[in-house]
Amino acid sequence: MSITKEEVAEVVRGYMAAYDNHDAETIVAMEAGEVGFGFRRIAWRDWDSLGEGGRFAKNEQFFGDMDYYHLSLEDLQTSVSGDIGLAWGVFIEDFQVKGRPPERARVRFSNALSKGARGWQSLLFHRDIQPFDEEGCYPTELTVNSSTT
Repeated sequence: MSITKEEVAEVVRGYMAAYDNHDAETIVAMEAGEVGFGFRRIAWRDWDSLGEGGRFAKNEQFFGDMDYYHLSLEDLQTSVSGDIGLAWGVFIEDFQVKGRPPERARVRFSNALSKGARGWQSLLFHRDIQPFDEEGCYPTELTVNSSTT
């Protein structure tokens, strides 16, 4: 079964819209076999290990902890390698965790996706919000080793 870059883009737009609309049904289906890294916690995540009930509970807790949560896609690039769809880009999260001030995160993301008998699923994800300087590079003060001499 062949897939196209345009089809991958459509799927990712739907996946992002599911987060914006708090559509746990779509999110849980897309993340059924997903592993990867997010920006909220350092540890990698294995959503499959939670089982479907655990994934629904995770979404209920995440959205329940928010006064509001919105996600908008800023940039999306796609590619296809065989039966694997690749997507990367930037999305913006505007949200407020209950009891905290409002936040806005500009998030770089990447996903590897496949289309199978259960529909589209994300296989691997990565998201980060590292700071970048005005030229789009990471600030060297984050990586410079201080001299002890």
